[in-house]
Amino acid sequence: MRPAMDTPLLGVSHLQLQVSDVDASSEWYRAVLGLEQLSTADDGSYVALQHRPSRVVVVLSRRARPWEGDAPAEPLDHLAFAVPDGDTLRLWADHLTEMGIEHHGVVLELGKPSLQLRDPDGISIELVAPASRA
Repeated sequence: MRPAMDTPLLGVSHLQLQVSDVDASSEWYRAVLGLEQLSTADDGSYVALQHRPSRVVVVLSRRARPWEGDAPAEPLDHLAFAVPDGDTLRLWADHLTEMGIEHHGVVLELGKPSLQLRDPDGISIELVAPASRA
């Protein structure tokens, strides 16, 4: 994947996801959402990534095998990032299509423009803009 252009994210503090392959997921989040590596474990068990303009931090941790403790069955329902407006979201959807990232296009969800994506582990990522004032 080629690097992402500046992304239109506005908010979220941080979140931690359990993934099957830290390196593959790290590459996906860097290429698709423009995140940059903040820190990583020497043993490769986790990596912290940050989207500098919004200061969003995503920590990707290696998912424990079922016999390694109480790992949740699902790492997360979905993660939603805010974007400035519907026009920006549509431009971003076009950019993702050019990158070969699968999606169903921008749709209205509860009156708000929304774009649904899936990361390499199938985690649902939503980019959502405010509802139009018109």
